[in-house]
Amino acid sequence: MRFISLFLLFFFLPFFLFSQKNKKDKEQENEVSNSTQFLIENIVADSESEDFDFGTQFEYLEEYQKNPLDLNNASEEELNDFGLFSAIQIQSLLLYRKRFGQIFSLYELQGVPTFDVKTIVRLTPYISVSATKETEKLNFGKMFKWGRHQIFARYQRILEPQKGFSPLQPGETGSRYLGSPDKFYLRYKMSYKDRMSFGLTMEKDAGEEFFTGSNPQGFDYYSGHFYLRKISKNVHSVALGDFQVYFGQGLTIWGGFGIRKGTDVLNIKRISLPIRPYASVNEALFMRGAAGHFQFLKDKNLEVTVFGSYRLRDANLKSDIDSLVEDADLEISSLQEIGNHRTTAEIANENAIGLVTSGARVKYSGKIWHVGANFVHNYLTNPLVRDNPALYQKFQFSGNQSINASLDYSIRYRNLQFFGETAVNENGGVATLNSLMAELDPRVSFAVLHRYYDPKYYTLNGNAFGETSDASNEAGLYFGLESRLGKGVKLSSYFDFFQFPWLRYQIDAPSKGYEIFGKLEYSPNYFITAYIQYRFEQKGKNLSGNTTNIDQLINHDRQNLRFHFSYDVSSQFSIRSRVEFSFYQNQEFNQGFMLYQDLIFKPKIIPVKFQFRLAFFDTDNYDTRIYAYENDVLYAFSVIPYYGQGLRYYFNVSCKINRNFSLWLRFSQTYFTDRSVISSGLNEIEGSTRSEIKVQIRAKF
Repeated sequence: MRFISLFLLFFFLPFFLFSQKNKKDKEQENEVSNSTQFLIENIVADSESEDFDFGTQFEYLEEYQKNPLDLNNASEEELNDFGLFSAIQIQSLLLYRKRFGQIFSLYELQGVPTFDVKTIVRLTPYISVSATKETEKLNFGKMFKWGRHQIFARYQRILEPQKGFSPLQPGETGSRYLGSPDKFYLRYKMSYKDRMSFGLTMEKDAGEEFFTGSNPQGFDYYSGHFYLRKISKNVHSVALGDFQVYFGQGLTIWGGFGIRKGTDVLNIKRISLPIRPYASVNEALFMRGAAGHFQFLKDKNLEVTVFGSYRLRDANLKSDIDSLVEDADLEISSLQEIGNHRTTAEIANENAIGLVTSGARVKYSGKIWHVGANFVHNYLTNPLVRDNPALYQKFQFSGNQSINASLDYSIRYRNLQFFGETAVNENGGVATLNSLMAELDPRVSFAVLHRYYDPKYYTLNGNAFGETSDASNEAGLYFGLESRLGKGVKLSSYFDFFQFPWLRYQIDAPSKGYEIFGKLEYSPNYFITAYIQYRFEQKGKNLSGNTTNIDQLINHDRQNLRFHFSYDVSSQFSIRSRVEFSFYQNQEFNQGFMLYQDLIFKPKIIPVKFQFRLAFFDTDNYDTRIYAYENDVLYAFSVIPYYGQGLRYYFNVSCKINRNFSLWLRFSQTYFTDRSVISSGLNEIEGSTRSEIKVQIRAKF
């Protein structure tokens, strides 16, 4: 393999810097943790899409910086909504409060099982133990007067010419992008603590028209929301405009991205408020209408959530729309989630049908348990009729309507926690998920989760735990174990066995597989983290080039071995180093590697932060690609597949101009040594480099 000598320079460089004195800046950054980065990498790798939408999940942390969560009086619901606690950590905290009463200092959290020093320090900017019980009354005048206003404006562009933006040559046929290669993002948000949120989001993707053609109104995508919380004794929250819905464990409906297999091996329980405002740019995964969450009885034991939504969806039309009369009954062959409207064909499918979604949730809670009933109904204004459906599509949704109903539960008993959900649809398909989590010892915790998703079960809105996220045609058994072996040493591992009772895309027989993950981490303090991580996955897939009448399945084995080291040398300077190897076995054996070095510098004398990465990669093919999370402008995410041969670098510069304005600049470039043409189709670039620039500004007032 190439670049091995450079590995010695870049990977071992940090070890020569330990002699530097380390001081941690008290001001914390809203940076994504290593475990969350791995989760994002896994989700993108499994979905095989770089455009996976993570919404504004981590934006809530900024609100908690200004209004920390009071751990003494936060309810289980508020601890769930916080988003940084696992289900086992929430249970441990509730048991600790029950046994010992008020927590007087954050240092006391070290006595709560599963809370180590590093976790506590990471949470410190967002939590408090102030024991404040009163909730201020709803006052719109005060909210609008003292609310926090933010405006984000972002510009993004690939610098090299792409085929889709070049004119057709004489005699050439085909399509071209109708708009410019510029991508624009504009967003306004007004919020008051966690009580109110109002916002408008606008986006134009590269290739889409802007104030012309199909978009005379300007941007291609608009989204707006208005959200109120803690309105009265019985009205917990109301959402108008665009919002997301979260019921149970995701078998009926779950907005945004959900928990998947990751380095937090015990974090397998879906926890969220039932409704949240939506302010992201995925053009498919949200509701548009109204929703309300209500609480009844003396101790608010009874909760009721209702919502209704009508929105237009992109879909592939089966008929030639130019030859249809105005009142013709159109049929669609599939729903789309990409949201690109760049070519004539894509514009023809834009907002092709209407989708009406409604639902309700009724939840009753005891002191240590709850049970919830969920119902979701979808109606398409035009039927979905698949063209010559393949055999694997036999049980997939078709028609105008879908119905999903479920019961979910959760029981906490001492150091044990049981939870699950069972759902049915209108075709009699059944899906069930059940789990046990336990703290065996202050140093050892484990989780086991069983799932069975009938091939006849489908959901248009669900997102459940599993090898795939659509809660259909899957059965599996997951085991997770976390051991805190000593000061700063933690072993995390999971084993997941799964099988698919029916056929899948490019898998022409029932199949099965398994996945093994292990991570040994050493973190003696908040400034140093080193870990070694191994992941093995085996799946049955079609034999390529098969010439027999019956397709044969063979095992496809994927392995990844990672070494990672990070060190905050001082409050101004940090280093992140990684080397990762990938191996892929099907009919033949392929391998690859990637190494990178991150340098992060934040001088005290000026309000500027610099982030730089240099990465080298050499993989045999796309099967041995390696995903790596990249730092980006605030609230944006980049997860890039490294494959082929070459190098990649990027640098971010963020600057706080004054108390009201902040600026981010990002430049990235990939240089390939094994090709002279990058990508294909309309995204094709003639040359060996692909460069991208981003500029973002935020105004706060």
